[in-house]
Amino acid sequence: MKEVIALVRPRNLAATFQATAALGAELLCHQRVMGRGRQGGLRYMRPFVGGQEGEIPFLPKRMLVWIVPDESVRAVVAAVISANYSGAPGDGKVFVCSLDDVADEEALAAGSNVGSLASYA
Repeated sequence: MKEVIALVRPRNLAATFQATAALGAELLCHQRVMGRGRQGGLRYMRPFVGGQEGEIPFLPKRMLVWIVPDESVRAVVAAVISANYSGAPGDGKVFVCSLDDVADEEALAAGSNVGSLASYA
């Protein structure tokens, strides 16, 4: 199993949900986050302060997390990229992390054999 984490623009959230749900990757968690990439936030001219430069150091983003089987990772990452790519700075990032053990909380509570995670129950 792999964990796929994507940081995307809020306006692309629905398109990302649809693209990944079409692949069967429906189990996800999302949250609002603030962040910046190489562009360092947003710089603009303040209209009311004599044209001085202002900045917004962190921009609103959405962090989406999927847990997917190894064979689905490439398809999920490709769907996330296709739903979010515009070629402009700030399109987002996608991270893929390996998961050594995954257990359902209900399985732990029921005392099922869940591998090495049973020792945590």
